[in-house]
Amino acid sequence: MSETYIPLSQINTYAFCPRRFYYESVEGHQVINDHIEEGKIKHEQVHTAVTDRKKADKTVSRRQYLASDALGVSGYTDLVEEKDGVPYPVEFKKAGMGNWLNDQVQLCLQGLLLEEKTGISIPHGYIFYIGSKRRRKVPFDAELRQTTRQYVAEARSLLDSRKIPKPIHDNRCNGCSVRSICLPDEVAYLHELDERPKRIKPALGIDNVLYVDEPGCAIKKTGERLLVVKENEVLRDMPLIHLGQVVISGNINLTTPAMQVLLHEGIPVVFLSAYGRYHGALTPQVSRNSLLRSAQHRVANNPDACLELSKAFVHGKVANMRTMLQRRKWQAPDAENPVLEPLLANIKAMKAMEKRIHKATELPELLGMEGNASAAYFGAFNFMLKSEIGFDFQRRSRRPPADATNALLSFAYSLLTADLMSAIQTVGLDPYIGFFHQLKYGKPCLALDLMEEFRPIIADSVVITLINNRRIKPEDFTQSHGGWYLKEHRRKVFYAAYETRKNETITHPLFKYKLTFRRAIELQVRLLAKYLTGEIDKYTPLTIR
Repeated sequence: MSETYIPLSQINTYAFCPRRFYYESVEGHQVINDHIEEGKIKHEQVHTAVTDRKKADKTVSRRQYLASDALGVSGYTDLVEEKDGVPYPVEFKKAGMGNWLNDQVQLCLQGLLLEEKTGISIPHGYIFYIGSKRRRKVPFDAELRQTTRQYVAEARSLLDSRKIPKPIHDNRCNGCSVRSICLPDEVAYLHELDERPKRIKPALGIDNVLYVDEPGCAIKKTGERLLVVKENEVLRDMPLIHLGQVVISGNINLTTPAMQVLLHEGIPVVFLSAYGRYHGALTPQVSRNSLLRSAQHRVANNPDACLELSKAFVHGKVANMRTMLQRRKWQAPDAENPVLEPLLANIKAMKAMEKRIHKATELPELLGMEGNASAAYFGAFNFMLKSEIGFDFQRRSRRPPADATNALLSFAYSLLTADLMSAIQTVGLDPYIGFFHQLKYGKPCLALDLMEEFRPIIADSVVITLINNRRIKPEDFTQSHGGWYLKEHRRKVFYAAYETRKNETITHPLFKYKLTFRRAIELQVRLLAKYLTGEIDKYTPLTIR
């Protein structure tokens, strides 16, 4: 028998859904949703309320540890009652009275472990349903014992094989904590096993992003909140419960208690320079999903597979750049408009390049196509800006940005890089191992790969909106070290516009349901992960119309 014990509760999970067991026990995902949190609270209340005691006819003890070398299973019981010298387990469940096999299997397994420990035959146990305050007697008959042992053997086999089961794709998915990781509806649709999903599930709320860029500030923890303090004045007070990310720009003090609670809660902290350049991130521990990263490395070392993935990334970028220019054409329908002719020429050139992408036979050829498409796009970028406002964009430049528009683009790309880095690490991939962007020390190649499809429709869109709506003006910049940079007091306007764009709704090109850009970023990373592990046949970039 393997030296690794399977937790009792995970056999319940396997009996409920082998795929969920895989995500939790093999890949190490531990997602806490409302159902799980409620169950934990109610179990804690039970353990607090119930103490070891003796009654006239029975003895009650709580939290007994049980283990079996023969079965390779271990865990704690909620209660063990003993009557007439015979012990029996009592398992608490938060729901109302029900008849669920997975709960009965968990209880029976506790009975088997008690039998091994005591040498006493245990005929039954009880499940107490907190929701209805009633308990059901569960006989440990031969059929249930056989089923329980079978589930233990199957769970052990899955741990050894590490082969992900197919989605069950039924009512058990409703309320499942790993649904956003599993994507059962999406996977079933891509394998032509069901119709398109009508909506993404679960629908996430809008997490807040805390931006701190005022020199001399400190970020501190108090209770379950973060405070931004400067010279004993509290500038921001934010509860942790709805915080999704912290972005620090410049010289800001992050206290150790604040750092520890952010790591514990899985909230990434992104560090930018005072000029908005991405420096790095403080993220929770590296995902235990080494199998996914191993698959990523295998594909990264396969030139043909890299080329196919790179075509998808480039196609997404070029299609979305063309859409951005196309939208400007619709805003200038007058045939006499001087903008229209060069705009149409660049759109036509990009459309021709888009059709040739799938014909590329090697990566350098594809890089050339991407470079030509980007040149055509940025050659027409100035046409998307209102000329009377005073921003003049001639070409894309960076490090340092040569004008105000380039400064905004670089700032937007830094924020987008941070978002992709966070999503990639959340999913369990390595942000430094890419497919289109080849390996270079310190270069987040995968983040740059996945950014391609999002650059025009998130970052560029934010810049165009801020300029054309006059929310950012030429006088909001300073020149330093040969470059242009947005003044500190105007960055809050930029942050707000960027978050607003991420929370805007789009229609996914594959599934046709609506979702926010913020959710789309994570979804695309998860779809890439499923492609890398062979769950789906190809990666499709996010494109808009």
